[in-house]
Amino acid sequence: MTNKFANAADRDRRASNAYIRGRDLYWTISLGMISNLVTLAIISSIDDTPALAISAVLIATLVFVLVSSFDCMDDLKAIASDMDDEESSTKLGAKLLGAPWYLFKGLLVISFGAMAVTQLLEIW
Repeated sequence: MTNKFANAADRDRRASNAYIRGRDLYWTISLGMISNLVTLAIISSIDDTPALAISAVLIATLVFVLVSSFDCMDDLKAIASDMDDEESSTKLGAKLLGAPWYLFKGLLVISFGAMAVTQLLEIW
């Protein structure tokens, strides 16, 4: 017995799930960027910045973005690994199977971590 889902309904379900998780990843990163821009605007425009509250928002945003993004990426990787031989031999299938997920995760940690750390340094 194989763990591949090879019939048409399974392929449709896999494509739908990949679309949904890709959309979730897009929105997670977008919300994280918006949150960081808002906190940056608050930090730069208010003389007496509420340091503790802004710090909590920055840390919560960092944790949310990392956990949610990693979960989405892990789901996309799992969806790609469930492709049958016919799907995985396509150009899109090969691209998904060869995607550098650790690089994407590293870039998220570096970019959102740097935003959080630099804003925290500016506050404190």
